[in-house]
Amino acid sequence: MLRLTGITFVGSRGSEREVVLRSRRAVFRTADRIASLEGVNALVTEQGGDRSFSMTCQRAELNIETNDFSAEGDVQGETGDGQRYWAPWVRYDHDEGLLYTDAPVRLVDAAGTFRGDGFRYHIHERRFRLLENVRVEQIQ
Repeated sequence: MLRLTGITFVGSRGSEREVVLRSRRAVFRTADRIASLEGVNALVTEQGGDRSFSMTCQRAELNIETNDFSAEGDVQGETGDGQRYWAPWVRYDHDEGLLYTDAPVRLVDAAGTFRGDGFRYHIHERRFRLLENVRVEQIQ
């Protein structure tokens, strides 16, 4: 087990997508190749450097082998298209190019402010979909 301070993890597979997680503190479990992070800033970019999404959170776990990660604690993020979201937790599946949660979420975009019982953000298509019980808070 390694304890680290002020660490940056960079992961990619092929040239499609890059994952960068910056953390104030981290514990890296060498046996299972999992990094437990605190005070996290994450950025995922597509080929050519276009931002897919960015986020901040209190804690995250990163699988070094797969580049999958889970984020929790005051998750706040923004898609490459400028949609801002807030949720208690989200997961990122690198192979699927999918950012998702089944927790209550708030979304703000050019059309207004919305709430739902989760979301799916398909990175390749840049498609954000709120799940179930979608409510409009305000129209801008």
